Amino acid sequence: MTRKYLRMTLNERVQHLNLFINFTILVITGFALKYPEAFWVSPITDVPLGMTLRGFLHRLCGVATVTLGGYHLLYLAFTERGRGIVKDMIPGLKDAKDLWETLKNNLFINRPAKEIKMGRFNFREKFEYLGLIWGTIVMTVTGFILWFKTEWLMYFPMWTYDVARAIHFYEAILATLTIIVWHLYSVVWNPEVYPMSWAWITGDLTEHEMELEHGLELERIKAEEKGKLVEFGEAAAVGGGRVYPLHREKGEKVFSLRRLYGTVHDLNETIKNWKGG
Repeated sequence: MTRKYLRMTLNERVQHLNLFINFTILVITGFALKYPEAFWVSPITDVPLGMTLRGFLHRLCGVATVTLGGYHLLYLAFTERGRGIVKDMIPGLKDAKDLWETLKNNLFINRPAKEIKMGRFNFREKFEYLGLIWGTIVMTVTGFILWFKTEWLMYFPMWTYDVARAIHFYEAILATLTIIVWHLYSVVWNPEVYPMSWAWITGDLTEHEMELEHGLELERIKAEEKGKLVEFGEAAAVGGGRVYPLHREKGEKVFSLRRLYGTVHDLNETIKNWKGG
């Protein structure tokens, strides 16, 4: 049986699916306004009130994305797993080294290619995540400026509105290309995961996938398991029955055969010496 490792909890998968749906609708309805004559916009423009519906959907999904962002911040702040994500998502010097070695591998400078062991989140995932945060902030601010044009122009000159519109448009192009070129390659077109990484559906990665993208994290998980009790079925799969911890957790009492023997011995002595009442 192939060993599976948790990558995304159900909560995280629902968040990802929510973002996927809202982002897709935002891209379609947003570019439909910019390019209303494009062939792929005809299903929207050919129906009565199609462009009105487009505007409603765009704003609705924008609000839904901002709401999801707020929920995600609460998830990061108030759950143990969320705080772990924040800690592991912070870029470090090793990410720069991994990026450099990856470039050398791809440009055939490293011959043979150097094996790179990366942590829970590799440098590509960290760039994507930080880019998502930055993009969401930019699109939220500029989106509300465009939405409430009249109110904005009551306090600011017209050129600020034009700047917000330009930023909103070009950031949308950048975000769309990032998903199509970078993210989809990582989870779909990459020969190592093709036809698709199933983690966003099942929540799990195989051991092979962990070795390829998160080798350092895999080593950490296995090292931790050496000090914890593993379920019988899982331990049996790798040739064992039960694995007992080498080190006890805080407040955990360690089972002692000597203590058990002493208890049984004392009980036997009590029974032998008991003469009845």
